[in-house]
Formats: sequence, C-alpha cells, structure tokens
Amino acid sequence: MEPWTFDQIRRVTLGRRLTRGTIGFTGRICTDSRQAMPGDLFFAIKGARFDAREFLPDVIGRGAAGIVLDGEASSDLLAKAERVGVTVLATDSTVKALNRLAGAVRREWRTRVIAVGGSNGKTTTKGIIYEVLSTKFGGYASPKSFNNNIGLPLTLLAVEPQHEFVVVEIGSNAPGEVESLGLVAQPDIAVITSIGMEHLEFFGDLAGVAREEASLVRHVAQGAVVFMPNDSPELEEALRMSRISRFTVGYGGTGAELEATEIVERPEGVEFSLNGRRRFTVPLLGRHNVINSLLAIGVARRMGLDDELIAQGLLRLKPAPMRLESQRLGEHIVINDAYNANPTSVASALEVLARFPAGRRRRVAILGDMLELGAASEPCHREIGRCVAQHQIDLLVAVGPLMRLAAEEAHRQGVAIKQADSAGQAGALLKGLLKGDELILLKGSRGMRMEEVLKALEPADPAAMMQRA
Repeated sequence: MEPWTFDQIRRVTLGRRLTRGTIGFTGRICTDSRQAMPGDLFFAIKGARFDAREFLPDVIGRGAAGIVLDGEASSDLLAKAERVGVTVLATDSTVKALNRLAGAVRREWRTRVIAVGGSNGKTTTKGIIYEVLSTKFGGYASPKSFNNNIGLPLTLLAVEPQHEFVVVEIGSNAPGEVESLGLVAQPDIAVITSIGMEHLEFFGDLAGVAREEASLVRHVAQGAVVFMPNDSPELEEALRMSRISRFTVGYGGTGAELEATEIVERPEGVEFSLNGRRRFTVPLLGRHNVINSLLAIGVARRMGLDDELIAQGLLRLKPAPMRLESQRLGEHIVINDAYNANPTSVASALEVLARFPAGRRRRVAILGDMLELGAASEPCHREIGRCVAQHQIDLLVAVGPLMRLAAEEAHRQGVAIKQADSAGQAGALLKGLLKGDELILLKGSRGMRMEEVLKALEPADPAAMMQRA
C-alpha cells in the first residue's frame, strides 16, 4: 500500500493512539514478528499457537514504524516504543482493524479486483487467471491460499500503485465469512468456481453452501459481473434475486456462454475447443480444470485480452503444490492432491486417477478422512467407496476412522483395501504393498497431512529422488 499517515490509519481502523512516534511508515504491513523490517506497520494478531503481543519488543527492535494491538499495552512496552519513536495504536480487534484498513485502501484504487470463491478449485483458478492476465497487464495475486480474514486483507494491502489488477481468493468455513470478505474486497469481477459438499457441519446442505458462496456478489463494485459454471441449480437459486450480470461456463451442449468441446486428456494436461472454434491447451491434470480454464478465459476476455494472449497464458501454467501435482518417485507416478478434500474434489481426483494414461500400472488411491461434513459424513464417505469401485481402482488405502467407511463399501464391491490410522502409518504400510510400477493418488483433508505418505515413497537412491513426471 501507499504509505498513509498514522492519523489516517488511526481513523480508518477506529484505533486510539497510545504513543506518537517519529519513524516514518514505508507502506509495508507485517503480521510475523520474524519478518518485521524497518518502517513496517505491525499488526499484533493472536493466533491458535502464538500471540504476537509476546514478540512486540522484538518488533520494536527491528525498527517497525508502528504497532496495532488489541486493548491496552504495558507501561514498559509503551516506554520502549516512545524511546525509539514507534507509534502504537490500540483497537478493539487487530483482525478487524486489518480488514478495515484493507477496505479503506481498496476504495482508493483504480486497480481491478477479481475475487475467486467457490467450493473447489479456488487456488488453481486464481493461478490460471493471474497467468493469463499477466500476458497483458502487471498485477498481483494472493500467495498460497490466503483466503481468510487475515490472508485477504494482507493481499489487498500488498498491492502497489503500478498493479493494474489483483486476483484474490475468498474462502469460508462458516456462514457469513464470504460476505464479510466480499465487503472488504469489493470485487469488479466475481468468480464462483463450483458448489460442492464442503463444511456441511456448518452449512447443512448444498443449498446452504450455495447461499454462502453466492454472498460474494452482495458487495461488488458498480458494473461488476460474475462468472460461474452452469451445473448448479443451488447456485442459480441463491443468485435468483441478484441483479448482477452473469456469464456461465460449461461442457458442450449445456447452453453456457462459454462451452468446452472435443476434450482430450493427456498425461501432461488437457486440450479442448472453445465453442467449437479456438483450440486451447492447459498443462493441468483433470477434466474439471477445463471448467476452471473457461472461467479464466471469461475473465480475460472481459479484461480485453484476445484469444492469442489467452492461449499463451494458459501454456505457462504449472500446478499449485499438492493440487493434482504429477510427480515421479522412483518407479512410481504420484498424483499429489493432498492439500485438502471434500466429496466433490475427491470424486474428481478419482476420475483423474482412473483416466490418467498410465498403461498397465496398478492404480492405488490413498485417501484420508474428509473432515467437517457433520451429519453427512458417513453417507459421503460411503459414496466415495462406491466411487472407488466404479472407477475400478486396484487398491484403496483408507487413512483415518471415517475413510474406513469408504473401504467397507469398496471392499463390498471387490476392491482390495488396506487401512491405516494416520498418513505416517499408511506410508509404513505401503513399503510392503507396492511393487514399483504403481500410479498413486494422495488425497485427504488438510488435517490428515496426507503428504507425509511421500516420505515412504521416496527412493533410497538420491539420484532417483522426486521429480516432475
């Protein structure tokens, strides 16, 4: 962000000045004391494992210009801050203050804001949009999965005056979160990637998920549009009363404005024709990434890019870490999709495993529990077991107590199964199961840490260590 005065910051954050410092603010926002630099404004946020207030003396020692904290500060801290010229502001909540500042800064811009929400594919779609738009414009995108009430404002506050666009990710774990983040971002273009069975413990059903994701459009900028797939009646219903202009994407024959036909899946990605005309190549695995690419194409056309530039941008893509990332470990090919999981994304990953051109390799699914599904947990896990059998997977390794339900269903339909309590235990189990010529899918909720299975798959020979397939 541009360096505002501390009086401006105090007003928009609804803060109180505890010290009047002399160090100038450079415009850089920081929430990690280890990364604090001279001239930073540091927000002292209390997290699940750390309370940043405990590290404020270090932040002052590193030359920060200002500190925003909850409530009051100790007299010792204030004395130290005054001694070296650090401004200290007290607020009702550092997280709320961070969002207030981001919202205020965003309202000063002409930078175009593209906000990506949805149940699945947010990070991938964000990356596709960024790469495509970067063929014509200078811009910025949220790092990793910065999609909550800390990551989103940090992304907005990192935008520089020269940036012509920013792509942000909007996530949700509970009702109301998408709308509150949308209020901060005020997108010019909204993207809803999909509606799937996510966080049903809080949303109840698909209609509840759709209402949450659709709330992104309540605080869009004037003249904004939303791009969305045309396969969700729940989303259509949730948007029924909205006046926002909608553009839909889908597979051939579904009546969408942008349709993909003649889809070809290869080990290195997918190809498709757009509305029966222009051919595009996307170096990402999975048929669902055709839909993600169509959403990005729609955004790019809205931003004035021609199809030649769009095609160039698509060819530059690489998979995000642990999102259908094809890797080779020794003789094994691993599809690492371990970042997170819900029923929709697991079904898509199993389809990728089944359709991946791998000859006679044995297909192995190592699946961890899908968390936060509430009352739908048992039927959803059992349905995954039936999906494993439907795709004729050779071996299912079920990790965790919930995925055992999937194993029961898969085994009932003739699939070989093994069970483990944790990813580490599954890795140890695999050493005696694998023959060296398998195609392996890793998938599970973030809390299952399924990437730990990779340690057991790494070859002993350093020369044969992991590489992209």
